[in-house]
Amino acid sequence: MVVAALLISIFGNAMTFYLFERGVRTELSIGDSFWYSVVSITTIGYGDLSATTIGSRIGTVVFITVLGLTAFTAWAGLIINWLIDLQQRERTGRGRILVKEHILIINYPSEARVRHIIDEFTSDSAHRDDDIAIVTDRIESLPFSQPNIYFIRGSPLETETYERAAVATAHKAIILSTGYDDPNSDSIAASAVSVLHRLNPRIMATAECVNPRHAVLFEGMDNVSLVFPLQMANNLLVQESQDPGVSLLAQVITSNQLEGTLLSTRLQAVPEDHTSYPDIAKRMLDLDINLVGIVRNGSVLLQFTALFPAKDDVLVYISPTRLKWTDIQASLIS
Repeated sequence: MVVAALLISIFGNAMTFYLFERGVRTELSIGDSFWYSVVSITTIGYGDLSATTIGSRIGTVVFITVLGLTAFTAWAGLIINWLIDLQQRERTGRGRILVKEHILIINYPSEARVRHIIDEFTSDSAHRDDDIAIVTDRIESLPFSQPNIYFIRGSPLETETYERAAVATAHKAIILSTGYDDPNSDSIAASAVSVLHRLNPRIMATAECVNPRHAVLFEGMDNVSLVFPLQMANNLLVQESQDPGVSLLAQVITSNQLEGTLLSTRLQAVPEDHTSYPDIAKRMLDLDINLVGIVRNGSVLLQFTALFPAKDDVLVYISPTRLKWTDIQASLIS
């Protein structure tokens, strides 16, 4: 209705201006008339054109002053209200994001934890500019603002929530515990992973599992890695008490914010020269890269004697930068 009134005012004034002014201004064109209508209705009024005849002045009063300015003000108000509502929906997580290859962080145990995880993730040069969407129903609005960080408010167990988070085009998901003292945390995390994979079977999910005995909840799910935070913390406490210095080293090699971190590369093909892992480890060490272990079929191999590469082995190493398989192959040839 408002748009129709706005168009009528512009068209009506342009026609009356052209018809009545054409007699005294032979150079006047239809384009000039529409230009006069637009600059008049927006209250700019450059002064290059003005109504001089009685007919064009009456048309200006009717179509611009009475109808046009009212319609334009109402239209501008609608646009402003729409922008405010859009901003409010984004701030409160009720909107829908339009991104691809982004990261989902599911659940919100605390602001400190979520911000730390974001800082760690984006400290990796390969992920510095990644878009990240936080999905939770625990908060009304996101208490902080960062570039490329989005907020989706809703239950992590409902498909509608993930559809607003553009799960179909998401690349990775990090599922946090709802709280280390919540006995239902692992079941909620497992349910969230199930919903994620139903909507996007290709998404790579990393889930926090508070109780190792609850790992059975995630059995049968593809593309899922589990992290047992309390078990790791307890192990590290014992290790540090028995061998001081272990904790400091673990802090360094598990942080993207410090140089020299734990990284991994999947072995895409077996070397043709049948090089053993001891030889590979020595050549990598010459490049200041420490091969720590091999993950094969879910088992961790830390002793390399008489061990040879197999397809899909995951090499875990300490290095300032992540290596591609082609880089490792090049080091074996050189």
